[in-house]
This record gives sequence, C-alpha cells and structure tokens, in this order.
Amino acid sequence: MTANNLPASLELDFRVSALRVGWWLGWAALVSVVVGIAVGVDAGHRWLLLALAAAAAAGNLAAMVVPWREWLGKGRGSALLDVWSGALIAFVVLLVGVGGSSFSLLLFLAVPFVAVVQVGRRRVLWLATTVVACVIVTVVVSLPAGATAMRLAILAAVVGGTLVVARALRREAAAGAEAAARAERERTLLADAEHRVKNSLQTAADLLLLGRPDGSAGLQFDLTASRIRSLAAVHRLLSETPEEHVRADQLLSQIVEDVDVSLVLDAEPVTLDAASAQRLGLVANELVTNAVQHGSPPLFVKLEGGSRTRLRVEDAGGARNGNSSGLGLELVRRMAEEGLGGSFELVERSGGGTRAELVF
Repeated sequence: MTANNLPASLELDFRVSALRVGWWLGWAALVSVVVGIAVGVDAGHRWLLLALAAAAAAGNLAAMVVPWREWLGKGRGSALLDVWSGALIAFVVLLVGVGGSSFSLLLFLAVPFVAVVQVGRRRVLWLATTVVACVIVTVVVSLPAGATAMRLAILAAVVGGTLVVARALRREAAAGAEAAARAERERTLLADAEHRVKNSLQTAADLLLLGRPDGSAGLQFDLTASRIRSLAAVHRLLSETPEEHVRADQLLSQIVEDVDVSLVLDAEPVTLDAASAQRLGLVANELVTNAVQHGSPPLFVKLEGGSRTRLRVEDAGGARNGNSSGLGLELVRRMAEEGLGGSFELVERSGGGTRAELVF
C-alpha cells in the first residue's frame, strides 16, 4: 500500500493516467500561449516568448515518450518528475515576468497538475516552491499585490478541490480493486465448493451402485445413480468456469457420453443459470434414459435457444415396456412445469417412434 492507502499498482496507474492528461493540458496551454503572444504582446518581447513556448513544447513532447510506468517506481522517475514540475513553474513565471500578469492564469493548469502527480513530501515541496515563486515575481515585476493575492487564494482553492477529487478517485479505485479481489476470492471458493459437491455426488452414485441387487430389482438403483450423476455434471461445469452459469450444450454432452446406443446430439450453446441447468440436466437424463429403455436407436437429442429454450428427444420406435406416466416422466412433468415454468409433451411420431419435448 502507498501513502494514499492505494495498492502500489493502482497508485502507479493513477499517476500515469494523470501524466497523460497533463500532456494534453500542456498542448492546450501552449496553444493559448501562442494565441496570447500573437494578439496581446509587444513586438519586442514576442520572439522571446515564442522561444519559451517552443522550449516548453519540446519538453512536453519529450515527456510524452518517457516510459513513466517503468520509471516512476524508480528514483529516476521521481527525479524526472521533479524536473518537469520545476520546468512548468519556471515556464509560467518567465511568461508572467516577460509577457505580463495575464499569463499567470496558466498557474490554474500547472499547479493542480503538479499537486496531483507529486505525492508526499515532494507535493508539499513543490506547492511551497510555487508560492515562493509567485511572491518573488510579484515583488520583482511589481504586479498589483491585491490582484496577486486574490489569484493565489483562488489558486489554493482550485488546488485543494483538485486534491479532494483526486483522493476520492483514488478511494474509488481502491474500493473497486478490493471488490474485484473479493469477487475473485469468492469465485475461487465457489469453484472449490462446486468441485467438492461434484465429487460427493459422484461418490454417492458409485456407493449406490455398489449395493445394487442383480436383475430387474437393480433398475431403480441405476435410475437413481443416473439422476445423481446428472446433478454432478452441472456442478462439474460450474467448477470449471469462473461464471455462475452453465453451457447447456456442454451439460447435455456429458449426460449422453455414457449412452451405449447410437445417439445424435445437436445442441446450441445455450447459457443457463445453475438452478435451471440442474433441472434441465435431470429432465434430459430422464428423457434419454426413457428413450434407451423403451425405444429403439438411433436416438436424437436436440437443444434450441431463442426466446424460449426447447429440448427434444426422439427415438426410432419399438415396444414400450412400462408406463409412460411412471415416476420418471412424472418427475419430468413437474420439473418442466413447476421448476422451469414451461411445458412438457410426449407424443408418438407419425413415422414411428416417440418424441419428448420440453419448452421453457
């Protein structure tokens, strides 16, 4: 952390950004100086002032090519910034001394800039240097003391306001960085939790199958293990992505990867929140399992996005052993209507086979 209670990298970014703004303020100031020289200065001083403006332009151009991001963290960067600050103040003082008090308005650009890019004791030093330089110019050039005092008071207010704004920006940047770091920590913890849940579900499915009885009595064990694995697939995808969303096409790919019959999957890259993905995974698992058990290959699984998401599972027909309104399809209907706020339809295809369709 720096003296401004800002991480060093963010403080560096802030100062480099301020320097970039300073470059363009410098060019704007030089344009105004040239205009002022052209219309408001005696011919005897004009070439001297133009020479000062040319020197300032060369210095500003040189400052634009300095690798400030690399150098500011080192001593040479701070030293070069001191040179730039001193040159700015000297430039304005010379303009006022040669061209008149109207050029003192440039202090309202130069001094706030110096106050922002300098930090700590260097800022205090250069602000004090500015005050001393203004007093000297007032005495040597015989500028009106009252007008000079008023300008210095206004300048002090401008510098104070600039520092307040700069401090607020630094605090906002620090808060943003902390929020981003906190969000990253939370994403890491969430990914770890999803990974642990996935492993736990997979273990539960494996343990369930270890106690599976032989024959038809083990069918319900297979169905339950399959449902648990569909939930595990969702948590696996959540653990592999920094976002709290799941690609439905990837989920379906994992659900059907162990199907031992001919199956064609055509899924668009639909993105779902975790809860919807879990429900879709359960529905897809039930429909594919039902098609495998009661239909004939090849199976077709299609997912379409758009204003409504549509999942379609079709088989090529065959004897349907079991009641289509059994526990599995009842689970699908309730999940479709209550969980996803959609609809479910199971119909016979005109060419043979069955089509199950979920729309939500």
